Amino acid sequence: MRFRSISASILMIMLLSEPLLALKDKQETLPQSCDAVWKAAMAVAKTEQYRIISVSKEEQLISVAVGGFWGGERIISLSLASDGAQRCVITVQSRFSGMAHSDGPDLLERVHIEVVSEALGRDSEAFRKYKHCLRDSSPRKCDAKLRPVIATSTEQSQSNPSTGVVHP
Repeated sequence: MRFRSISASILMIMLLSEPLLALKDKQETLPQSCDAVWKAAMAVAKTEQYRIISVSKEEQLISVAVGGFWGGERIISLSLASDGAQRCVITVQSRFSGMAHSDGPDLLERVHIEVVSEALGRDSEAFRKYKHCLRDSSPRKCDAKLRPVIATSTEQSQSNPSTGVVHP
């Protein structure tokens, strides 16, 4: 009798934990071209937080590992696809998103910040305001809040080539 209850408990745990092991997708559409987002994604993938496993520039697909011995190594995949309207859809897949790890959303946020930094310039006043906003809010909220500042800064940097910011 006791064996049956243990077996039933193990079976129940396995059935309930299966959805937790599935890949979790997180998607976001950015107004930039996929070429600009690819450049930002590669810059983020090359940082010390990640270890690149595979890269396909043709398919615009990056797989990176995060974590290590104590927390376990976790793999995240990032892919880009144009939506046909000069915008880029980023899809991040990760098995982990929860209290201990939020790998997919973290990677997506870092890419988003890198895209903004490349558009505005890391030393610009608009980017400093954006970074300050990120302390209390998500990138999406900061984009909405600072859209006029970002648009003005982008227009100024496009008309002033000495800023070093390249715009397509």
